Amino acid sequence: MATSPSESTLEQILKIQTELTAAKPEIPLLLELLTLRSKELVSGDGAVFELVEGEDLVYRAASGSASNQIGLRLKVTGSFSGLSLQTKQTLYCIDSEEDNRVNREACRVVGLRSMIVVPLYFDLEVLGVLKVLSAKPGYFTDIDVHSLNMLSGTMAAVLHNAYRWAEREKRLQSMSYLASHDSLTGIYNRSAFYDFLRRGISRLQSNPISLTVAMFDLDGLKQVNDTYGHAAGDFYIAEFAKRLSNLIQEHDILARLGGDEFGLLSMSPEPKESVVSFLSNISKIVEGEVVFESNTLFIKTSFGVAHYPDDGNNLDALIAKADERMYENKRERKKN
Repeated sequence: MATSPSESTLEQILKIQTELTAAKPEIPLLLELLTLRSKELVSGDGAVFELVEGEDLVYRAASGSASNQIGLRLKVTGSFSGLSLQTKQTLYCIDSEEDNRVNREACRVVGLRSMIVVPLYFDLEVLGVLKVLSAKPGYFTDIDVHSLNMLSGTMAAVLHNAYRWAEREKRLQSMSYLASHDSLTGIYNRSAFYDFLRRGISRLQSNPISLTVAMFDLDGLKQVNDTYGHAAGDFYIAEFAKRLSNLIQEHDILARLGGDEFGLLSMSPEPKESVVSFLSNISKIVEGEVVFESNTLFIKTSFGVAHYPDDGNNLDALIAKADERMYENKRERKKN
């Protein structure tokens, strides 16, 4: 039986190492890249990068079957990933239903039965944990474990160097900040938004404050990109984020979810009618002209709103309903 990676696997590892070292030194981009490539390397169902934040491990990047778990928080203590960090060893769980080292309930939530967990260190600095998972028990092999170990040094070094580069540029306070913020706009990113939303729903179990999710989509980005180039498109996105940031309330959470899509989380004692009225007003105010290199661009946006618990009592239901209403709004705007 083979105990070391095949020549084709070694070539794949080398290709991934080259891709990682050549990528832009931006933490969110690198985290997405390493989860995707690690999943592909061992043909897993999904992969996540877990960042240590205090007593928690937070899913700051996720791919495949784990994508909808981004922003999930688990306690370091009592978790399989925490054990990997503590021992500084790569660990393999053959079956989460039989392995007493794992948090079985958390495994069921994520939908995994077997997993490889790789701690990422650079010198003595803890960077986080890479977890590749499968819905099948006993899915991975010793060769898969060995392959991920071969890649772990490069992954840790690339993340460390990106962090130090950003530190020299004075663009961050911590690795946590980098992993939770969008580099183009400076606002929160998708993982942070889902993290805040999960925690918000949890708090509402014992709190009467209402929770509202709003989704915004920029209507004119493609035309801006096609006409003036992607630099103008980036400016367009950043200006929208700046305008909306200046209009929302202090306790609201605004995030860029990807591309031209933004999410807003509002927790307020106000009735939902008042919240909807407020969001409708700011969606109109945020629109208007901006000038890029003497070219006049016009910001246009569609939005949709969902309320907890009327429109859903979990993250997926709320996001889906807000998305649905956003596209309804977009279709109505096109008619006018």
